[in-house]
Amino acid sequence: MKKTAVIFLIFILITAAAVKSYSLIQPVDSANPEKHMVKIKPGMSGMAIGEKLKEKGIIKSSLAFYVLLRLMQEDQNLKAGYYSFSTADTMQDILSKIISGSEERFKVTIPEGLTSVEILDRINSASGGLYEYGKFVSVILNLDLSDKIEYLSELEITVNPIEGLIVPETYYFPKSYTEKQIIDELLDVFFKYRLPKLKKYAEKSPYNYYELLIIASLIEEEAKLDEEKPIIASVIYNRMERDMLLQIDASVQYVFTERKARILYSDLEIDSPYNTYKYSGLPPGPISSPGAAAIEAAAYPAESDFLFYFAREDGSHVFTNSYEEHLQKQKKGTGYKKLL
Repeated sequence: MKKTAVIFLIFILITAAAVKSYSLIQPVDSANPEKHMVKIKPGMSGMAIGEKLKEKGIIKSSLAFYVLLRLMQEDQNLKAGYYSFSTADTMQDILSKIISGSEERFKVTIPEGLTSVEILDRINSASGGLYEYGKFVSVILNLDLSDKIEYLSELEITVNPIEGLIVPETYYFPKSYTEKQIIDELLDVFFKYRLPKLKKYAEKSPYNYYELLIIASLIEEEAKLDEEKPIIASVIYNRMERDMLLQIDASVQYVFTERKARILYSDLEIDSPYNTYKYSGLPPGPISSPGAAAIEAAAYPAESDFLFYFAREDGSHVFTNSYEEHLQKQKKGTGYKKLL
């Protein structure tokens, strides 16, 4: 009788321990779930991660977390990163995320025509302010892309090496990425997908691939309508062939740290190699990140004799062959003069 009672007591204790253990690995609060972001640093132990999750109120027991991790034999496979957890997650759900590296990512869409400064600012905003612009600058200053873009080493002045190299696209970055990893991934897209196309275009062009990128960036800033981009390209080509100053407002705009609503005549006097009102030829580097349509237009300009254009209020342009005709049409219509 006593033996039966002891066995029954042991059974009760084992059952109670099992129920208790099971409850410890269940969600903290499925009825009113709350989300929490947790940063798991490289090299953190399973116990340290468990304690951090317990601190945040995401799990019930750090010890149960560690025991389950050891039972799963995955304690050497934990991946650092930013993770989004819910109080409705089971302990197994949480461990699966950390083991698989399914960390939180942020989405950022980069449209055509932004400068690298504007792009990095957009990335930081999309991340919720995870990054420091100063650290981005430090990464850029330490870049050496001359082995990949040989024309950079031939320039007489220093240009922003990543300007024009960020492909307008939608990106999904892990929140654990550093400033360097962000820039490395952006450049990787350019070198894998855009540079080969530029080099192919350059084979049949009077300009090298870096010059085509510069021309494309000018087109991107000047043309609002895709159908006008090859025509804008033809104006650039025609003026270059005649050794005329390009006189493109967008190149002057690039000199300023912030975009101006309108370029003034006084702005045209600024002494900068990007000022195409003062310096002949192309600016030393791209002035923004062009889209595919602008790059194609730079490679395949329309056939025309146009040398001048000005913008209508709707963003379209009026093109002319001579300065006299240019002035006459401006007097008859409305719009802001783009090329003088």
